[in-house]
Amino acid sequence: MKIIKLLALILFFSCNLASAQDTLYIYRAGIVVTKRAVSEIDSISFYNSQSTPVSESVTDIDGYVYHTVKIGTQIWMVEDLKTTKYSNGDLIETSNPIGKDLTYEDSPKFQWAYDGNNSNALKYGRLYTWYAATDSRKISPKGWHVASDNEWKTLQNYLIANGYNYDGTKTENKIAKSLSSTSLWSTCLIEGAIGTDLTKNNSSGFTAVPAGYRGVDGTFYILNWVSDHWTSTEDSSDFARMYALGYTSPDLGYYSKNKKYGISVRCVKDTVTSDTIKIPIIITTPVSSITSSTAVSGGRIIYDGGSTISACGVCFSTSALPTILNSKTTENIDSAKFISKLSGLSGDSIYYVRAYATNSIGTAYGEQVSFKTLYPDTLTVTDVEGNVYHTVKIGSQIWMTENLKTKKYSNGDLIDTTNPVNKDVSYEILPKYQWAYDGNESNVSVYGRLYTWYAVTDTRKLAPTGWHVATDNEWSTLQNYLTENGYNYDGTTSENKIAKSLSSTTLWTPSSNEGAIGNDLTKNNSSGFTSVPSGYHGIDGQFYWLNSGSEYWTSTEGTSNTSSHRVLGYSTSNIGISNSNNNYGLSVRCIKDNITILK
Repeated sequence: MKIIKLLALILFFSCNLASAQDTLYIYRAGIVVTKRAVSEIDSISFYNSQSTPVSESVTDIDGYVYHTVKIGTQIWMVEDLKTTKYSNGDLIETSNPIGKDLTYEDSPKFQWAYDGNNSNALKYGRLYTWYAATDSRKISPKGWHVASDNEWKTLQNYLIANGYNYDGTKTENKIAKSLSSTSLWSTCLIEGAIGTDLTKNNSSGFTAVPAGYRGVDGTFYILNWVSDHWTSTEDSSDFARMYALGYTSPDLGYYSKNKKYGISVRCVKDTVTSDTIKIPIIITTPVSSITSSTAVSGGRIIYDGGSTISACGVCFSTSALPTILNSKTTENIDSAKFISKLSGLSGDSIYYVRAYATNSIGTAYGEQVSFKTLYPDTLTVTDVEGNVYHTVKIGSQIWMTENLKTKKYSNGDLIDTTNPVNKDVSYEILPKYQWAYDGNESNVSVYGRLYTWYAVTDTRKLAPTGWHVATDNEWSTLQNYLTENGYNYDGTTSENKIAKSLSSTTLWTPSSNEGAIGNDLTKNNSSGFTSVPSGYHGIDGQFYWLNSGSEYWTSTEGTSNTSSHRVLGYSTSNIGISNSNNNYGLSVRCIKDNITILK
């Protein structure tokens, strides 16, 4: 025998006693919605709907109106966000073209209609990157916010505990049908799945629609199959938490997704009171672009604590655990992520940095990071042509921070170049040449020149007076110092993982390899050496590897026709050692002659 539970929405019921078999009719708004033979019924229970529709609606800055539903103690919008503006009126950009690949974009803040078709936005809402969804300018209307991971868990737990599983049970997670709209979804025959008998969907009133998603590659995927929603909760620097519904699944899933994906957003009403406002949560950005007196850091506000952020920036000191009572920067509060320039620093000194954010409760600090400023760049050196080179002290050595650019020996003699520039020099005897990359002189100011080893070691000297081309041993001294003093990308003091510390913060080809030069260029150049990816000239006359690698001659000969050189590549984390044919054209970095440095 079956038990029927009736909602309070039922206006009345009647028993028809005229037929041979008494029948119970159930009406809504004067229309029969179901009927049962009385003989099939054991009992009738009346109760209020657990998901109470809320009469209020909310309007975003674009004028889109959203209906709402109360589920447990929470009030949710029943449509995905459609806004093209932040709450302060700033536009949320969309990519140009719509299918632009975002793989190498840094913190992109975009929104899209599915397939770039705005008619889809009206039905399915828009798709947002996580960076746009969590920007401090807010994409939700006032009094609402992008739901956090905990708020989605609260929703899930409430629905399970109150019998919203498709089979009426109160354990496990089988609530997908209760959350999903009764239309648009693809159909399937899997028991309890969203796509099986859509008429049984949406008992909670949440009304999730299968809006699909936009991949990092720029392609739009599986409209009418899935409904993915960002949370405001970050999992790592590149990934954030999202919740997913699929037409073949009975459960609400949660995953960690690359923040550059375009995913739907659902908002929940603020429930902030004075006793629920918390201190903010903030992350400190690694320090980059270090000089003798300046550096760049910043922060990312993960959570505002439920209250407006009134101040943010970084505080810094030569003492550990700096606070806003020490030196600090103050940044505009127009984004969850901000950049801060530290200035007035002392050279050759260790500093400690923490990002901070202040709301009505107090000031929160990010994790502490430390860095060492460069030795004051009071020393510059000029070559015979008048090219000026800056310098950096690393350990007991002083290095130029630019590759040599001269096309003359120190006595004024010209260093030849090939004619044509791509001449094959495979069989030349002791060739002494220099080249601008591709024969383009405009490349010299950025990358320096490329020299054969025979030009590098000519007795007329390439280096200015008081300087010389570094030997293999001097490169080893540099490597050992950086390794032993924590310049490895992961802060360890063994092995050789120093490539990022030697390399410039621009020009390099991006790479996703952990610790590689091309992986997050902002973390490069902590040593101040500033190696640029200048490529090389092959003995076949061709130029290779610009923006992908830098190769430096040493003055140390290997065999009769090869010599030692050092290699940095965009996809690697170490500095390599190799021997090359002396006829190759490689970069040259000079070091100051042995001196006594007083500190």
